[in-house]
Amino acid sequence: MTAAAIPAILACSVLAASPQPSGPGSGLPGHQGSDLCMGCHPVQYQEWARSLHARTVHPPSESEQTLLSRSLLCGDQDAKLVLGEKHARRFMVDSEKEPGRHVLLPCRYDVGPAAWTHLHETDWMTLTWEKGCGACHTTGFSSDDLTFREMKVGCESCHGPAVRHGAPGAPGAYETGGGMISFKTLQAKDEVTICASCHLQGGASRKTGLGYAYNFVPGDDLLADYAFDWESLGKEPEKADNPIDIHQKLVIRNLIGPREAAAGKEADLKCSSCHSFHEMRHEKHEKLAKQEFCHVCHEKADFKVKEYNQACNVCEF
Repeated sequence: MTAAAIPAILACSVLAASPQPSGPGSGLPGHQGSDLCMGCHPVQYQEWARSLHARTVHPPSESEQTLLSRSLLCGDQDAKLVLGEKHARRFMVDSEKEPGRHVLLPCRYDVGPAAWTHLHETDWMTLTWEKGCGACHTTGFSSDDLTFREMKVGCESCHGPAVRHGAPGAPGAYETGGGMISFKTLQAKDEVTICASCHLQGGASRKTGLGYAYNFVPGDDLLADYAFDWESLGKEPEKADNPIDIHQKLVIRNLIGPREAAAGKEADLKCSSCHSFHEMRHEKHEKLAKQEFCHVCHEKADFKVKEYNQACNVCEF
């Protein structure tokens, strides 16, 4: 297949299921959307398309609309989008105050207990979802104008903007990886930095004060802009803390935090030690040797998984 033929095939993929930019800015430059990747990476694309990253924000299904109608507080609302799926669902509507933006309804459905939780009952219409949450649930997000390329965690969220792959129509375009991020060759610190851009929650951008790094793309130095209080992880995990959140932050700290923080065997752990990224599976961790670090999430007595809350710990918003 010639290099000239490849962009043509990719163009067909884009026409089949084009991404939906959020507004005039359409996000950071150089991002094309995940459908561009489908022509050359069909297997990986299909794995990703079935994942929760691909469905982090999605149109409501008929059953989800029915579910919302049963909420005493939000049942009269017509949701445009749903945030989350496996553990919890938040329902989104168009913002009346900021055209083109969205707000979360003041109710969250928790899947495990099959129960509703109420949040921000009096001020929910003033809290713009793009400003509070957009960077970690979209692709190619711009902190400057709160626009994005794709309403989901797409290929470019982890591998970098497609422009690094070569310009469409240019000699040799898309024949090689170009400047795209390949997780097969990444150092552990670089891998974890990409994941930490969303999973190291609770810090803030030095430039904007928002709860995510300013215009981060894979390959950037996350901590050049994103400030996080590493000392908050120096204490023993308390019973009230969320085990999953603690686990993520400790792994991240041991690889990209203060060097004196790394200690013990857990210093060798990285995200791909346990997780398969495209399919978002984590059976790999069951093959690892048990160690003290496991007790962040597992009970010491019987190794059962502790109770945890998978909902975003900063998005009670």
